[in-house]
Amino acid sequence: MESSRRSAKPQTRRLDPPSGRQTFVAWLLAMAFALTPASADEPVSIRLQQKLVGRHDNLRVNTINSLPADYQSRLDALPTVIASLELLRNDRRFRGPAGKNEPELPEGVLLMIQFVGQMDRPESTQALCELLDMPRPTWIMAAAQSLGHHQHHNSIEQLEKLIDSDHFPDSYGFRFVLARALTEMNHPDAWEALARLSAHVDGQLAYLLEKEFNEVTAAGFLGDKERFDKWRDSLGLNSASSLPDDEEMKLESGINVLADAIKKLNGNPKTSNQVASTLELPQKMNLSPGQSAVSYLRQKRLSPSHYYGIEIYAKRLLFVLDRSGSMNSVVYGQSRMDKAKRELIAAIEGLDPECEFGIIVFDTAIRPWRSMLVEANEQNKRESINFVSKLSGGNRTNTYAALRNALEFDSQLEAVFMLTDGQPTTGALVNPSAILLDILRRNAVHNITINTVAISVEPPMESFLRQLAEPSRGECRVVD
Repeated sequence: MESSRRSAKPQTRRLDPPSGRQTFVAWLLAMAFALTPASADEPVSIRLQQKLVGRHDNLRVNTINSLPADYQSRLDALPTVIASLELLRNDRRFRGPAGKNEPELPEGVLLMIQFVGQMDRPESTQALCELLDMPRPTWIMAAAQSLGHHQHHNSIEQLEKLIDSDHFPDSYGFRFVLARALTEMNHPDAWEALARLSAHVDGQLAYLLEKEFNEVTAAGFLGDKERFDKWRDSLGLNSASSLPDDEEMKLESGINVLADAIKKLNGNPKTSNQVASTLELPQKMNLSPGQSAVSYLRQKRLSPSHYYGIEIYAKRLLFVLDRSGSMNSVVYGQSRMDKAKRELIAAIEGLDPECEFGIIVFDTAIRPWRSMLVEANEQNKRESINFVSKLSGGNRTNTYAALRNALEFDSQLEAVFMLTDGQPTTGALVNPSAILLDILRRNAVHNITINTVAISVEPPMESFLRQLAEPSRGECRVVD
């Protein structure tokens, strides 16, 4: 039987003209494939491709997951997966905005991107780099993440170009994924690209990048000490260590004192203008090409704002406060709600004026103070403090809805600070494990740092809040 099949006359496959399911380009590619003479293994490839390019994403997921785990089998499947990914990339279903209740990046396509990235082959690098010009940022982010995680060093130049893309300034999640992809490369070209990227970021990402930069050694530059030192100079890392810590603190504290003095002179325009003419202070905290992430963080560390001891480096942040009925419980003569309000008010008062912040309170329902992030100027601080001061305990605990609203609050949101005192009791999801799985999966796109504060919670709830914070690079505080 097998020999007769191999000796049979090569067959070609007939494909109908393009319909709403395929773009014209995708149809042409499929025609070219169809007109190629069949081989012994071709029926397997045809079936694999049909499953991968179809309309049912569940089938795509099952197909990728069912591929054998050994290297040779995956290598054999690679050309078909790449060809299928090319067809999907050119399919008009994925060139425009996603439809209602449709994900921008189907899970099956994500698995295909990850499969291709795992294979250290030039064709894999090329296939993923071609996804970097997709109109949907989620596809770009998935490709960048796969390229970085599997260290496709030949893609670094293409990744660096994304700093100039329209998506870069529009989304914190996009900036974060690009920075992480370049960091995971651990290559001289990538570290230099990150030096350029750091000139265009601030807040939480600047903080995270500084931590990464301080861990880099000459080994990250393949032993090229001269290139390594030049990179550190470009970031201000060498100059930051040129002064002893106490002398540096004195110098920068003096700058802060002078800045405060200028603010106090605002009531006297004549004097204020004279001082301003001799010392021009930056009007915004965001980074310019002349200011590195390191210098930004050095300024913030002199007078960091904090919430329950968690230092706030994010420039765009959201406070999420539980106001369920249990928050009225009295501990040591004071209700949990009163303690929580006092801490939140102190955090708001300490925010840098250039920060943007928001507040969501939740019980059964979700109630935002404002529908968007606002500047932390004196008026907004006063109004938010007035809002917080009037809060009282409500009904049940809809933790899932609060977290979903937080993730979708603003595309530029960098950090969430969530306080709760108990188990979820209402909402679309109430099981902590289910909430954790869903929220962490959704946050893979946003990459928001989630910090949690647990007030007098039981051990299972404390574990839930820690598992919510730690994968997102956040902190968890447990208080009475």
